[in-house]
Formats: sequence, structure tokens, C-alpha cells
Amino acid sequence: MKNTLALITFTLIISCNAQIYPLRTYSIVPSNSYIKDLNSELLSYEGMWTANWNGKVFFIELKKVKKYFTHLDNNPYYMDVLIGKFKVTDSNGQVLFDNTSIPDNNAKVVGGKIFSPTSTKYSLRYIDPEICGMNGLIIINFTDSTKTKLNWKFSDMTDIITVDCQYYNANPFPQPLPKNIILTKQ
Repeated sequence: MKNTLALITFTLIISCNAQIYPLRTYSIVPSNSYIKDLNSELLSYEGMWTANWNGKVFFIELKKVKKYFTHLDNNPYYMDVLIGKFKVTDSNGQVLFDNTSIPDNNAKVVGGKIFSPTSTKYSLRYIDPEICGMNGLIIINFTDSTKTKLNWKFSDMTDIITVDCQYYNANPFPQPLPKNIILTKQ
């Protein structure tokens, strides 16, 4: 009886833990699994980062959250990701863009994965319905061993701006994110 109880307990523990996978998992996981930051790799990215950019100041706060991905109808899952909320001010301190007060589940900058098992580059997506559905890919990585400098590269992938967009034919078109800068941790 003791052996049977021990076997059942062991099986339950294994089956519960079998649903948790490390952040650097690159295979398909079972439905409702959790790809978790078990090694605290995202911790160094968290915090407030700033940089000067074309006469503006860019502030972004990166934060780790547990996100539920449902884009695969037959295989939804949870994953620890970084989200970013940012603010851009001009040289006079006037706010040009600010989404720092929106809820975490509406963040316009949402992380994905670290590129490979040996990479230190992390990818994020930017989607902004308020600027004509502007979207793109952000790649970040540390430039120093103290992890206080972050290389930021943004590739705008916005394809079509329709006439119903408030910025249709705007010149210049709003640029809420810098293309290529070095951020400093505050």
C-alpha cells in the first residue's frame, strides 16, 4: 500500500511538473503548458531604460509577465515574456507619445523568445492600433557585462496605411520608436 501511494504521488508530481518548460524551449509544447523563465534570464532586462534620440528622450519600462498565447487555436500556452510601456518627450519635455498607463494586457510592446539556445538577443513585437496599426520587430541585447546598456533595433513592418487612418498622408508620419539606439538602465 505504501509503495502504491508513493507511486501515485510521484506520478502526480511528475505530471504536474511536466507542463512547465524552460524559457529556451524551441519545440511545440502541449496545450496549456507554461514556458517559464526558470533561470531568471529576463530579470536583467526589467526596469526603466532611457536614451536620447533625434532631439527626443525615449523612456521604456520593461517588465516580465506571464502571458497566455492563443494564436494557435489547438495549442494555447502560457509563457513568461517582457512587455514594454514607453513614453517619448521632445527637447522641451512635451510628451509626444505615452502609453505607460495602459494595462499590461494591452501593452504595445510584447516579447517573444530568445533567438537560439546560445543567443543573448531577445525579440519583441510592436503593434500600435492608435497609429494606423503600425507594427514591427524589436531586437534587444546587452552591450556590456554589467547589463546596464541595451542595444535596441526596431524594424518597422507596417505595410498599408488606409485613408481612414488619422495619419494618412501625414508628413512626417509619426515615429514613436527609435530605429537603432543604445538604452541606459536607470
